[in-house]
Amino acid sequence: MNFRNNFRVLCVAFVLAPCLAAAHHGQDFLLVESPAVPHPGSAYLIANAQAAISDDAEEQASFEPALLFGVTPRIAFELHAHSEKLEGESWAYEATAPSIHLLLTDPENEAGPKVGMSAEFEFASEAGAPDNSEVRLSVENDRGQNKWAGNLIASREQGGSTELGVALGFRHQIRAGFALGAEGQGSFEHAQGAQLLATTYFEKEAFGTFKIGLGGQRIQDGAFEPAIHLGLVLRVH
Repeated sequence: MNFRNNFRVLCVAFVLAPCLAAAHHGQDFLLVESPAVPHPGSAYLIANAQAAISDDAEEQASFEPALLFGVTPRIAFELHAHSEKLEGESWAYEATAPSIHLLLTDPENEAGPKVGMSAEFEFASEAGAPDNSEVRLSVENDRGQNKWAGNLIASREQGGSTELGVALGFRHQIRAGFALGAEGQGSFEHAQGAQLLATTYFEKEAFGTFKIGLGGQRIQDGAFEPAIHLGLVLRVH
């Protein structure tokens, strides 16, 4: 499957996304998790996807729809699914992952830094495939037209050791509803899998948020595998 076909599949998935589920909290970035949680009773749909730009990439495309809703002013619950398409194979459902998000700073304080934590457990759909767990400490702050965020990430594959990593993001508001930025994510243990994106964010209160990232990740032989990332956020309740 070439990049044009991959991108067409992702566009169809995004058109269908609002019909598939009913929610996920709006994240400000593509790779970086925001600490804020929805108001109690509010629900958001988020759909994240990526497609390889090079035809010889092992992972041609992936799609992750998610539902997140506010439980209390400090707590939110999320459920997301993961599917992917490898080179020469059909789309496959990979995992289901429930998670909980906790806002550590005062939920009444709209200004100033926000700090939060999240914990996720990913159940592999294939028999014999390892499950995964992840914990993130997240920080976000904004000053004027600028917003930055960071995550400290601890992840562990079942039967393996804990791996530490970091994700960082920065965005600048060009005008109302339009921002540009950059995001990166990587492990402290190895360079493989490190990602870097140049990002664009479109926001409209009546619609939601649409995010685009161009970049890619470092693969096993040290080469850079280019990809496009898409993110869609819709408030449904």
